[in-house]
Amino acid sequence: MAQNNPYDMSQWMKAFDPEQMRRMWDPQNMMRAFQQPQQQMFDMEEVIRANQRNFDAMAEANKSAAEAYKSLIDKQMEIFNQLTDKAREQYDWIEQNAGAGQMKAKTAAMNEAVEEALKMMRRMAEEARNANEEAYGLMQTRLAEATGRIEESAKKAASAAKKG
Repeated sequence: MAQNNPYDMSQWMKAFDPEQMRRMWDPQNMMRAFQQPQQQMFDMEEVIRANQRNFDAMAEANKSAAEAYKSLIDKQMEIFNQLTDKAREQYDWIEQNAGAGQMKAKTAAMNEAVEEALKMMRRMAEEARNANEEAYGLMQTRLAEATGRIEESAKKAASAAKKG
């Protein structure tokens, strides 16, 4: 039974063969070792073209949302202005009927108006926040459903690719 000679250097010396060395230090060959196996990637331009209407709809929805927030702020300011205008009317009435020295009554009327305006503005903001949270929850549910459909579709495609 022949055993390998531990002192046989012929196998070890093959590593120093000039052709082997050239292949080992070939830059293209070296870079190939670091590259991931290339799989057929999807065409991003095609994905964008196919979904352009969805991108446009998303942009329009965001525009509408921004307009809604602007409208909310405008309405809050309208409430504030209406109530403080009423307070100014009360201020003038107090001045005409009770005299200029009734600073306490004037201040109370203005404080009440400002406080009421701020309460109403806060309620509007809270209602808007609640509506946003409800919409976000609905979208999270839809996102989970869509993600499930995508995963299922990918599994079917992978299964079909293995069979084909």
